[in-house]
Amino acid sequence: MRWIPEKDSSKWWVYSGISTVAVGAIIWLIRFGMLGQAFTGTHALRMLLLAAVVSVVYNLVGWLGARWLWGFSYAGLFAGLVSMAAYAGRATGWEDLASMLSFLVLMAGGIVVGIVAEITAALVHYRNRRG
Repeated sequence: MRWIPEKDSSKWWVYSGISTVAVGAIIWLIRFGMLGQAFTGTHALRMLLLAAVVSVVYNLVGWLGARWLWGFSYAGLFAGLVSMAAYAGRATGWEDLASMLSFLVLMAGGIVVGIVAEITAALVHYRNRRG
């Protein structure tokens, strides 16, 4: 994991900017491309704001030193986006909400797995220092 920046590195904020643009573009592609919704500036801005908040929070966690949490959170985020795109391809009515729910569940799952990984890494580190 040498490509992941160290704690307190300014590269985290570069990653945050890149992630905001990438996640925002993917959400726009799903909403306006795959679902065929009419493009509205208000909705596009809200989706970009969602992408920015998620990216800043995830990269803040990495900047604080929780690199496992950062990695698994992004894995959950991108798994959620893939799931949302898969459900959105055949969405009619309520299935559109199911695609958003699958996105949120997988995103939350990534965070939970990341927390478990951080706790496990901390326990292993603590045991190795004492032993």
